[in-house]
Amino acid sequence: MATTYKCPNCGNTIMLERPVQNITCPYCNTTFSTVDNQQPPQFGGNQQQYGQQQPYGQPQYGYQQPYRSNDVFAEGPSGKSRGIAALLAILVGAIGVHYFYLGKTTPGIVFLVASLLTCGILATVTSIISLIQGIMMFTMSQQEFEDKYTNPAVSFPLF
Repeated sequence: MATTYKCPNCGNTIMLERPVQNITCPYCNTTFSTVDNQQPPQFGGNQQQYGQQQPYGQPQYGYQQPYRSNDVFAEGPSGKSRGIAALLAILVGAIGVHYFYLGKTTPGIVFLVASLLTCGILATVTSIISLIQGIMMFTMSQQEFEDKYTNPAVSFPLF
């Protein structure tokens, strides 16, 4: 059974095979503790600390829920909405606008140049690719979207 944690710095969900005490986020390299601060102290410890409330705004790492939202247009941890990216891909994806929205300028320029310099001949190919991408963005989860389009290992995510 996998254990999920949410990074307090970037908000990405981290899934691990087993529970651990300290995690280094693979997205932002922030190290944080997952130890619950509400545990009773060991014998001889300071008994007054048990049951104290966390100050307002202090996260309790052991109880954070992973990012879950069924709203397609909600912004994820990266600040990008998969619904907006999908609409841009479907409507004006032939010129690569969705890539510019996602911060991927190289594929955006490739789509733009391919559409403009070939007088629209390659625009049909880029339109079909963008239509498929848009449909895939609508159907995938927010975590899959983040992994594939906003935090990918490759700079030109197609399918």
